[in-house]
Amino acid sequence: MTPSERPYGTWPSGVSLDALVEGAATRRWPCADGDDLYWVESDPDRAGRGYLRRHRPGEGAPEWVSDLAVRSRVHSFGARPLAARDGRVVVVGDDDQRLYLLRAGRAPEALSPPAPEPRSVRHGAPDLDGHGRVVALRERDTPTGTVDEIVLVDLASRAESTILTGHDFFGAPALSPDGRHVAVVAWDDPSMPWDSTVLVEADLLEGTSRVVLGGPGESVTQPRYGPDGTLYAVTDSSGWWNLHRRDGDAWANAGPSEAEFAPPPWLAGEASYAPRADGSILVSWTRGGLDHVGLLTPTGVLVPLAGPWTCVVGVAASERAAGLIAAGPLFSERVERLDLATRRTGAVVASSAREVDPGDVARPQVLEVETPAGPVHALFYPPTSAAYVGPANEAPPAVLHAHSGPTRRALAQYDLDVQFWTTRGYAYLDVNYGGSTGYGRAYRERLRGHWGVVDVEDCAACLRACAQRGLLDPARVVSIGSSASGVTTLGLARRGVLAAASLRYPVTDLRRLARASARFEAHYLDGLVGTLPGADALYRERSALGFVDELSTPLALFHGTEDEVVPLAQSLALASALEARGVPHCLVVVEGEGHGFRDPATWRREAAVEESFFARVLGLGPFDPTLGVEIRHAEALAPPTPSA
Repeated sequence: MTPSERPYGTWPSGVSLDALVEGAATRRWPCADGDDLYWVESDPDRAGRGYLRRHRPGEGAPEWVSDLAVRSRVHSFGARPLAARDGRVVVVGDDDQRLYLLRAGRAPEALSPPAPEPRSVRHGAPDLDGHGRVVALRERDTPTGTVDEIVLVDLASRAESTILTGHDFFGAPALSPDGRHVAVVAWDDPSMPWDSTVLVEADLLEGTSRVVLGGPGESVTQPRYGPDGTLYAVTDSSGWWNLHRRDGDAWANAGPSEAEFAPPPWLAGEASYAPRADGSILVSWTRGGLDHVGLLTPTGVLVPLAGPWTCVVGVAASERAAGLIAAGPLFSERVERLDLATRRTGAVVASSAREVDPGDVARPQVLEVETPAGPVHALFYPPTSAAYVGPANEAPPAVLHAHSGPTRRALAQYDLDVQFWTTRGYAYLDVNYGGSTGYGRAYRERLRGHWGVVDVEDCAACLRACAQRGLLDPARVVSIGSSASGVTTLGLARRGVLAAASLRYPVTDLRRLARASARFEAHYLDGLVGTLPGADALYRERSALGFVDELSTPLALFHGTEDEVVPLAQSLALASALEARGVPHCLVVVEGEGHGFRDPATWRREAAVEESFFARVLGLGPFDPTLGVEIRHAEALAPPTPSA
């Protein structure tokens, strides 16, 4: 069938508002034990809470292991909530943050004592040895502050003992196979775990501990013992997060590469590699904005495994099983088994997101844009439809997305939030500005002291490059931001390069964010902007509430009444300033929502308002009056074009 010509931004789409919220299950934390694969799966049908699932060969569909909701709330962002070995499964209960032992036919058995106050003691990242012991990270509130500790629990006696203290933060601990040693990453304020960390190894027999790797200017993450007792860790001492192996007291790069073998350690216990008994290592890595999976041989040769993955959540391997959670251009995250002997894979659980006809799916294109400061990276998704094309003499409108964090990256995967726009005739540009992960330490540190400057400049440079290549219409660029990426989006609005922007719970006051940040991020802005009070002028200069008089871009704002990270007052103040200046805007206040909307009904309404707001600003159609939202000063907008 020959596609019909229709103006960009007005194409009928198979990605409906309902599709954005239906079947939005998430899967994380793969774990292998014997033949079994475990993971945690959350589902809107269960109020978005996570539960343990298990797959066994030959048993068909995976089973739900327990009705106990599992989740670790360590460091506010969380940690791996499960471990499995020799048929034993240990998890963290979401409701009380205690460790539990799960056994077939029995109710969950608490391994740790109840906390003095609800969730005042939080466990995370458990690991098991072969001798009936569990090591875990424990975060504990005390009258004088919150402390991190590493604890050891005996499964038989339920005795819990503290084995490591003395640092502001610990990561996920690892137990050696013989049960004698524990290795764990530690760091202290004001560093973040991607800045400077050390790897501490404790000798449980001698009762001693020592630093074995890391130091100032080096980020170590993901320590793990191999089946033969060899200690591994990922470190960026080479300028890239590469996997290293200990040999005596020395460390060797197991496979030198200009690639990243770990994500930024926001969550304790993520697994990007799994050592195997034959000396090889199942690994995932990021190069050029895409994720890959392969085997790292004992001689340091990296052998890629053929597969459709471009985004890997985690890998797992035991003596008999291997698996991963990954996504690709045509499917959202799913669990797959790996047969490392034949290098064959098969989906254990199908993608949860509603599938779109392959002819309607926009695939990510890797972009590299040269700037005076060096290359900038991005993922570009063209407007895509099997049924429609845009006018030959017209470039499409575009959605610019700057990821939040900001120490994160845009992920190359099938995402209905992207396809929602590309199937309607918008281009979608996802920028990995300087400061993003996946491109080495030097690129990550480009943002140091320059948040709100480098990210804005890099996004603007990508827009210019795409416009020069005819990929988008620079006069019709809209942007979507949330939380921390509000700094970038509002910085672009200040420069006048956006036709409109949509912002969810945006950061508009950096000084207030610095004061209100949770313990894990308490000093994050010291590195991104500067140390207060000395850098007060910088904080004012880069905060939207400090340059609101320079804003004329129409804005749609969404904010929850229960947001404790970025208070609703920030969006109220921004809306008030826009109102006083007659700038078109709308403000949607969502009762009961906090930082990061959780109710699918909220997601649906937000997307509906966003789509209609952008269409109205770009002249593609009228604003939907049934949404119950008013665009203030809409009279300042150009009327919709007759063709819309």
